[in-house]
Amino acid sequence: MKRKLFLIVALCLCAGMITGCGKSSSGSEADTGSSQAENTNSAAEPQKESIPFEKTIGVWTYSDDIVFHSSDGKRYALTEDTAGTVQAQDGTSYAVQDCDYKLITIVNVSDTTLNVKEGRFSEAYVGSKDYPDGYKTMMIAYQKSDLFDLDQLEEAVKGGGTPVTQEETTAETVSGTEEVTAEPETETETETTVPETTEETAETQASETSAETESESEAGNTEAEAEYAAIYKKLEDFLETDNYKQKDPGNRSLEVFNYLHNLADSNIEESSITNDTAKNEVSFKCYEKYLITINNAEATITVTEE
Repeated sequence: MKRKLFLIVALCLCAGMITGCGKSSSGSEADTGSSQAENTNSAAEPQKESIPFEKTIGVWTYSDDIVFHSSDGKRYALTEDTAGTVQAQDGTSYAVQDCDYKLITIVNVSDTTLNVKEGRFSEAYVGSKDYPDGYKTMMIAYQKSDLFDLDQLEEAVKGGGTPVTQEETTAETVSGTEEVTAEPETETETETTVPETTEETAETQASETSAETESESEAGNTEAEAEYAAIYKKLEDFLETDNYKQKDPGNRSLEVFNYLHNLADSNIEESSITNDTAKNEVSFKCYEKYLITINNAEATITVTEE
């Protein structure tokens, strides 16, 4: 009897130990699984590379765009303006205004190049599936410019430096002229008297010169007056840039191809932009009836109407 009781107690103890081990093992596995899930989620999160804005302070250019990254953490556009508050080293005056390009990410920066992802607005994209707000996302490679004094730009951003207006300049000129020409009437009449024959000759020459100028203007301004004039002018300017001139025809074609896509002009049929690598020609259709072809071996632009 005692022996049977001993065996029963022993069996109960063994069963209890087995159950406890099972729970312990199950708990460890659950804990391990939870820990692995946390590590997996952590590893799945993208590692965002962020370049601080203050590392990009300076003037950056892309094609005809000039963008100033200021120490106040904002971007400003520089546009050529005779009444501007900033002068470049070549003496040209520029105005400073808010830049309407939406900065998304600063990808990387070096002493000469700034690569950013930014949004550029086009009315044609408003309400579209990919760009409902109208800002088309692009990767832009800016080049560093040293044509401007950064301190002067910072002052312009803060509102310093009042430009001399055209009215003030005119007033000063008129005032100065009155002081210089204030002479006795008799002398003035004597000096300004011109024989009739001389006046007639001057009028004839001016008329002939005007006629020649008008004739040249009519012959040479066909593109300037055309419906596609703005697009044509942008292409002309782009073909004059060092970035274009210093490349071989193949790379020129690639530059023009990318430039046209980055323009995001609603009048250009983006799907029609073609790069013929065999001919080193890039062509596209605009305003539904014009075919513009850029020969990148000769750096020429041809327009045909379909």
